[in-house]
Amino acid sequence: MMFRKELVVAEHQRVLAYRNQQFEAVFGTGKYKFWDFSQALSFKSFDINDLYFTDRNAIRIFQNNEALAEHITHWKLDANEVGLLYFNDMLRGIVAPSEHLYVWRDAGEFRLEVINIDNKIKVDSDLLQLIKRTGANSSSSLIRSSNTVAAVPVADITVQKQHIGMVYVDGKLREILQPGQHGFWQLNRKIEVKYFDLRTQQLEISGQEILSKDRVSLRINLSANIRIVDFELAANRVENVEESVYKTLQLALREAVGTKTLDDILLDKLYVNETVKELVVERLGHIGVELESVGMKDIILPGEMKAILNQVVEAQKEAEANVIRRREETSATRSLHNTAKVMENNPTLMRLKELEALEKMADKIEHLTVHSGLEGLMKGVVNVSRV
Repeated sequence: MMFRKELVVAEHQRVLAYRNQQFEAVFGTGKYKFWDFSQALSFKSFDINDLYFTDRNAIRIFQNNEALAEHITHWKLDANEVGLLYFNDMLRGIVAPSEHLYVWRDAGEFRLEVINIDNKIKVDSDLLQLIKRTGANSSSSLIRSSNTVAAVPVADITVQKQHIGMVYVDGKLREILQPGQHGFWQLNRKIEVKYFDLRTQQLEISGQEILSKDRVSLRINLSANIRIVDFELAANRVENVEESVYKTLQLALREAVGTKTLDDILLDKLYVNETVKELVVERLGHIGVELESVGMKDIILPGEMKAILNQVVEAQKEAEANVIRRREETSATRSLHNTAKVMENNPTLMRLKELEALEKMADKIEHLTVHSGLEGLMKGVVNVSRV
C-alpha cells in the first residue's frame, strides 16, 4: 500500500525519522511499519560502527531532543582543551579544541580524558609513547569538525645525545631539552625547536680565492675548531650558527691575506693563523661561540706562479752553490800560497816534498833505474820503465 511504509533497522544501524523535515524519533534494531497518508515521513540511516554521529545538524538536533541522549553521548571542549578519546579502553584519537563530539552509545564503551593545554603544554613521556604507538599523532587521526584546520596534535621532538634542544612556543623560549624524546601540544600554537651540538665542531673553510697585497691569486684552505658556550645567546643573535661562523672566518681570512705580499705570507707561516684568530675571537664571543683553534692547512698557487717560484728557488740554490764553490777554491788557493812561501825559505822541506811526489810516482811503476847514485837521485836523473 502506498500510504504504508516499512522500516527495517539492522543491528549495526540507527535510523533518524523526520516528519516534514523535522526530527521526530530514533529507531534502533527492529522492524517498523508506519501509515503516511501525507507522505511527510523521511528516514536517515547511520552505521554505528563508524562510532561518530556526524550529521551537519547534530548540535541543533541534540539540543532540542532528549530522545537522542539515549543513543548518543556528547562532549564539548573549550578552546584551551584537547580530548583523548578511548573506545573500549583503547586510544581512538585526539579531539581538537572547541569541538563538539558525538558518539553512538551502543557502539561500545567510550571515555574522554580532557587535558588543559594551557596548564600542561608538555606531553608526559608515557602518553607520548601511547599516542605514537596507536598512530594518533597525525592530522588524519585528529577528531575535528569539517571547518577546523587539520594539524598534527603533538610536536614530537627527538634530541640526539650530546645535543640540547631549545623549545620556543609562539616565539618565546619555553624550555631547554636534554637528550631524549619529548612532546608538546601544538594545537592553537606554534612550536619551534633549535638544536645545538655540545661537542667541539670542526669547520672547514675551503677553496678561498684571495688576492694578496702584490695581486697574486692564492687558494687557501683554513680549518677551525669551535664550540658553542652560550646557547641562548647563539639562538637569539643568529639564525644559523655554523653559517655565521663560516662567514666570519672567511672575511677574517681575506683581510689577513689581502694586507700581506706572497713573500711575507710564505716567510711567516703563523701570520695568517694568528691574525685570523685575533680578528674573530671577539666577534664570535658576541654570538656565544668560542674559537678553540684555527690553522691554515695549505696554500695553492696558480700554475704559472708555481713555475715562476720554482725557477726563483732554483736560481737561489744555484747562486748559493756558486758561492760555496768560490769559497772552497779561494781557500784551496790560499793554502797553496802558504805552502809555497814556507818551501821557498826551507830547501830541505822542498826536497822532502819532491821525494813525496816521487814516492807517489813509484807506486805506479814496476822498475826504477837510478844513475849516478844518490846525487843522481836527488837531481832527478832516473830511468823509468813499465813492464
